[in-house]
Amino acid sequence: MRRLLENGANTSFVNRIADTAVPLEQLIADPVQEVTQLAAHEGRAGLPHPKIPLPRDLYGPQRRNSAWLDLANEHRLASLSAALLNGEHQTWQAAPMVVTEVGNGPVQKVHNPADHRDVVGECRYASPDEVAHALVAVVHQGALWSATPPANRAAVLKEAANRLEADMQPLIGLLVREAGKSFSNAVAEVREAVDFLRYYACQIARDFDNDSYRPLGPVVCISPWNFPLAIFLGQIAAALAAGNTVLAKPAEQTPLIAARAVALMLEAGVPLGVLQLLPGKGGRPWVRRW
Repeated sequence: MRRLLENGANTSFVNRIADTAVPLEQLIADPVQEVTQLAAHEGRAGLPHPKIPLPRDLYGPQRRNSAWLDLANEHRLASLSAALLNGEHQTWQAAPMVVTEVGNGPVQKVHNPADHRDVVGECRYASPDEVAHALVAVVHQGALWSATPPANRAAVLKEAANRLEADMQPLIGLLVREAGKSFSNAVAEVREAVDFLRYYACQIARDFDNDSYRPLGPVVCISPWNFPLAIFLGQIAAALAAGNTVLAKPAEQTPLIAARAVALMLEAGVPLGVLQLLPGKGGRPWVRRW
């Protein structure tokens, strides 16, 4: 094959091993050294191309991309393994996160769907009284949250994204044990949840005005078991960003992940009352009638 690059600085071949005109020294040359020499020749000293953003900068300066966890990196795997072992000995708890706790709802054990001998944690369901108090609280908190400047609401959502990202490894362990996720799917789900939070934060920070957009009021977010973190937080983030208060009802199968997510949201600055968690049993299964 003929040369693709001429004029002296470096040479490249489509198939160098099949070209008998290529000297042996070039054929066995160190590719790292060749790239270094090429960068020096172009005056960029090995810097990345300025028009190709790094993964974190993929969406531009306004929104940082979610961090990835390289499951092919031995050091990352060792760190993840330590976090998973630590989480295995932790009994996760989920309970209503409401303004007024009554505490008389039933308590259920949460099992690993892939191994029912593995008790991941326990969940206390919301009682009817707690649901009633939560409904009063979201109405009461609505005016204050909807009047909060969009930039402030955006800052809270961004902080929640940062906390979620920092908590990635324990969340992966929960997603694997409670929801039966594979490791790669668990990483992707944490990233999707982080992206939801940052996306809605950037949307309201850029072109949202409380005088032009009125909230719906209290919003009930009911999430499915198959995306217990991403869809759960995606619904919540959209509602909170627009100035609504939220009652969050996770899937019956995955309350522990939801409880951890809501805890991180509250730590980030979402007021209790604006966001409340009401775990409980699922509704009746949908049956198609012919």
